[in-house]
Amino acid sequence: MKRLAILFTFLFATISLAAGQRLPHEAVPENYKLIFTPNLEKATFQGDDTISVRVLKPTSQITLNAVDIDFREVTIASGGVTQKATVSPQKENEMVVLAVEKPLAAGAAATIHITYTGILNNEMRGFYLGKDDQGRKYAASQFEATDARRAFPGFDEPGYKATFDITAVAPKGDVAISNSKVSSDTPGPGDSHTVKFETTPKMSSYLAALVVGQFEYLEGQADGIPIRVYTTPGKKEMGQFALETAEHVLSYYDNYFSIKYPYGKLDLVGIPDFSAGAMENTGCITFREVLLEIDDQHGSIRLKKEIASVIAHEMAHQWFGDLVTMAWWNDIWLNEGFATWMSSKPIEQWKPEWQFKLDDVTDADRTMTTDSLASTRPIEQPAETPAQIEELFDSIAYGKAAAVLRMIEAYVGEQTFRAGVNAYLHAHQYANATAKDFWNAQTTTSKKPVDHIMSTFVDQPGVPVVDVKTQCSGGSTVVSMDQRRYYSDRKDFEAPNNEFWQIPLCMKSSDGTQKCELLGKRQGTTALAGCAAWILGNAEANGYYRVGYQPEAIRSLAADAESKLSPAEQIELQSNVWASVLVGREPVGDFLAVAEGLNNNRNRAVMEYLLGRLDYIGRYLVTENDRDSYRAWVRSYLTPIMDSVGWEPKRGESDETRALRSSVLMSLGYDGRDPKALQEARNIADRALQDPASVSHEVAFSAFRVAAFNGDQAFYDKLIAALKTAKSPEQYYMYLFALPRFSDPQLLERTLNFAVSPEVRSQDALEVISAVMGNPAGEKLAWDFIQSRWSDVQEAGGPFAGAEIVAATESFCSNGMRDDVASFYDAHKITAAERTYRQSIEHINDCVDLKSQQEPHLASWLGQHNSAAGEQ
Repeated sequence: MKRLAILFTFLFATISLAAGQRLPHEAVPENYKLIFTPNLEKATFQGDDTISVRVLKPTSQITLNAVDIDFREVTIASGGVTQKATVSPQKENEMVVLAVEKPLAAGAAATIHITYTGILNNEMRGFYLGKDDQGRKYAASQFEATDARRAFPGFDEPGYKATFDITAVAPKGDVAISNSKVSSDTPGPGDSHTVKFETTPKMSSYLAALVVGQFEYLEGQADGIPIRVYTTPGKKEMGQFALETAEHVLSYYDNYFSIKYPYGKLDLVGIPDFSAGAMENTGCITFREVLLEIDDQHGSIRLKKEIASVIAHEMAHQWFGDLVTMAWWNDIWLNEGFATWMSSKPIEQWKPEWQFKLDDVTDADRTMTTDSLASTRPIEQPAETPAQIEELFDSIAYGKAAAVLRMIEAYVGEQTFRAGVNAYLHAHQYANATAKDFWNAQTTTSKKPVDHIMSTFVDQPGVPVVDVKTQCSGGSTVVSMDQRRYYSDRKDFEAPNNEFWQIPLCMKSSDGTQKCELLGKRQGTTALAGCAAWILGNAEANGYYRVGYQPEAIRSLAADAESKLSPAEQIELQSNVWASVLVGREPVGDFLAVAEGLNNNRNRAVMEYLLGRLDYIGRYLVTENDRDSYRAWVRSYLTPIMDSVGWEPKRGESDETRALRSSVLMSLGYDGRDPKALQEARNIADRALQDPASVSHEVAFSAFRVAAFNGDQAFYDKLIAALKTAKSPEQYYMYLFALPRFSDPQLLERTLNFAVSPEVRSQDALEVISAVMGNPAGEKLAWDFIQSRWSDVQEAGGPFAGAEIVAATESFCSNGMRDDVASFYDAHKITAAERTYRQSIEHINDCVDLKSQQEPHLASWLGQHNSAAGEQ
């Protein structure tokens, strides 16, 4: 499952108490026969559930998961005897106990038959009701992690794999889509038609899927597998890019894995209302529309990359997660980390100019930011309750796990790692596995201590930092290494800690020599030939660790960064210097010196990382007295870059140049307040509103946001009007997310009210509110709105409103706002956001501390820089 914004949820419950939410292992399912009859007008459905099971021990009861299910008739048949069962709900555990008079024998086959009714809810989980842009209703499923139980009673845990025979009784004219091919489609009963699907291979309950509504499709194929992209009516042509992507990705995976795609057909379905980004149901992947549908001619490269990445992620799950499934949710990182790591490979082969490997480096750094908090968690963490399970779908499961896998692949070699992956898949196909199964396969294949390395990165939280010191001795460079846990909190970082990791560490000297070795102790030394001007501590940025450098080494690396470091290493250098700034090891001026060393760089990924840090500095570290000086420096730094890429696209220019133009326009206009950039942004936005096809969506996205900064009510009203006539999901979101960027408090107040109105879909409401919170002009306004309209925010945002809003408060940077967050949290007791709350408080405290320590350093650097510029 791909999340647009990772939601952290947490419920205070001890493991001993939570263990009651695991099924008691009385029987195992072998096959489900499910018949769903949705009533879209009444928002209900009728269900018929027949489960063939094998009884594991003598018992007179069988326990199933079920939520919001109204049981009608329940029988259990075994040994030629059919018995009516009594139903005893255990609502707190999301279970029901089915009891019969005559005990069932151990080892016996039994058949559970249940007729029931359920709710087509409005929460985008279980089996739920939605509407498309034209008001046409549909029903769709979203079962991961623990919501299949809202659609049918069953064994809703990943270890209970079974085959599924799914039937939909759909309204006449509606399409039914599920995991397998249609085996029959017959008229009736009444004004309906009955669609039966072929039996699925064995799979976990959370991977079952059903969509019923008015949809149309484009069709293609790869390696003999039919591929369809489904959209709501009138949008299927916007599925062309997704279809092309899926065809390439499937061919790549069929070649990479030694097991061909196992599910017979592949459907990609765009859903107007969808809580996640996408979901890897076997053979039937569901998506938010914006992550599947794009105007292939005018759509932005940035969105095409995101669509391609999400498709590749979900398709990787067909092997890692679907074919082989984690035994329990504590190993969800095996699913999500692998799919995140794997998703770059087919796109890198298909579109090498998009430089996905560099985005992987940036993503790893983003993950390290979370992993540097004291409240982070290990990759593998116990979880028993639905809330604890939901908590595991975070940046650690996705980003950290992917980065660690990338490091191990570099350590053992790409082909060796691939052989280990295939050995693992062959051993556990159509079954379940654990993390140890995976790394033991890699250890056996590579004959390297992968198991020891992985255990240090999987079982303990945090990210290591390796301090590197060099000395020339006897014609060699002697490198001293000292590792410890890195914390973004200065006090935690400076305190003694005993954690250490088995780190596959690769170094590179100023003459290009590389050396790799395993650092398995707190301290170590090694030597490289020749007396190097500097040593880079993470060659090619493959390692999941930070590097601490001496000040003179930073200056030497900055001087040579443009000429001797690869783009990945340039990002890595920035990342490590910034990490040193955060904990007070280096003044912020050292980071800006690195930036100046990259002033001729035109690599999109390198510059985007830099621009993100410049935005942070401008927002949090600049005093009012120094703001004009900082903006002047930003303008002087970025104007030559903007001049070189130009305001308008050029014939034959690369996709990366188009993306760079958009990013620089955003930074020059917003962070630099450059008058020309502000005017150009408004001109582009006005043209785009008049004729969206006349402007590249790449630059229009930034232009709308920059134009909104000085935008008036007339411009705001044009955006609201444009929302109603948007021709593609990308256009819609381009307009929608310009609204939170205005500076006028009255317009931002309108945006907040608009977000909780019926005009904005539930899936988007909290993102709009969070975006206003992320705007310095709207920060306090949005927070006051949330507190005064909390019930409306909860209703608009659905079941995850509390966690997402608490997560958004991490952008605050004052003691007063921190205390407000704490008071609000204490008053509302959002039990599903405990870890999120602690992490937000940490982020705020770290920012407050950084501001106090670095403000004077920045003022000094700007003063010296401006003096030097004046003398020139």
